[in-house]
Amino acid sequence: MPVERTAMLGAQLWVIRWVPHEGVTAADVEGLLDAHLEWMLGLEAAGQVVASGPLTSGPGVAPGAGLTVLRASTEDEAAAIAAQDPFVVKGLRSFEVVGWRVMEGALTVRLSFGTTTYTIS
Repeated sequence: MPVERTAMLGAQLWVIRWVPHEGVTAADVEGLLDAHLEWMLGLEAAGQVVASGPLTSGPGVAPGAGLTVLRASTEDEAAAIAAQDPFVVKGLRSFEVVGWRVMEGALTVRLSFGTTTYTIS
């Protein structure tokens, strides 16, 4: 039986892959972490961050490496947002932007990571 594709979500999101520059240490990251988290939580509060965090295993894992999933209208808008990251501004890392169309999956609980209020809907 064919899948009813028009019923699938098809939401366009943007994945930011954070790439630390060579020689960046955990101490370098720690020195800017509060500024980065404040910036990231502001994006979350504005509804632009879907999920974000550091990489913990696999290729490219190093201090400052991570992924962020953003809501943005265009790739250029996503890149402009990513360019404001304090780690990028201070030269600790760069980023790659990849488009991601979410077609399937399920979410039944909404959590707001990094804040003190959790809502179950």
